[in-house]
Amino acid sequence: MLRVLLLLTILFSSSFAGLLDFRKLDKIYNSYEANDYNTTKALLQSMQQDNPVHNYNLANTYYKLGNYEAAVRYYKRAFGKGVDEHNRLHNLANSYFKLKEYKKALLVYKIALKIREDKQTRYNLELTKKAMQQKKNPKKRKQNKKHKKEKSVKKSKHKSKKRAAKKKKLSQKDLKELKKLQKRLQRKKELKKMIRKSFQDKKVPVIMYPLNKESTNQLRPW
Repeated sequence: MLRVLLLLTILFSSSFAGLLDFRKLDKIYNSYEANDYNTTKALLQSMQQDNPVHNYNLANTYYKLGNYEAAVRYYKRAFGKGVDEHNRLHNLANSYFKLKEYKKALLVYKIALKIREDKQTRYNLELTKKAMQQKKNPKKRKQNKKHKKEKSVKKSKHKSKKRAAKKKKLSQKDLKELKKLQKRLQRKKELKKMIRKSFQDKKVPVIMYPLNKESTNQLRPW
């Protein structure tokens, strides 16, 4: 992680405040905050300054642009008043790490930790040690990559098996429900048959009502 000194530090630095264009400083700060690092770099360079704070901000800008060689150059020149020495060394070590100059990075991280104990610097130091070990043992690095790949393949296979087993379980559950439903339907059919048979077997008596002659004479269909 880059330790950034706010560009407004220049604005409040009593040594340079009277000499600087405050509008330009505002533009520098805003462009940096907006991640427009090319504009920041151009504005800083146009100021033609050579002091620790200015060099530190220029180094941070180069770091953000991915120009780590230029960042190293300006971090080295940023030693002095107005710049936190631990942060400067932390960032310088980060730049060396990005350039894969691990021995230099390790040395600078150690110096930074002597000035102030810091979790991020300590973490970066351990990361550099690991990177150095991997650089020494490229075969081990390949083996680690192969092991990671095999592990991920095994993991994906295990997941797919788990999914398949889950699907199987669900299908078995559905099958049980289907069987239950079939049994219910079969029972209903059997019950209907029993009712029909009972009606067929039982003789229902036909009741004949006597006809009323008078009523039949009066009610004619034509």
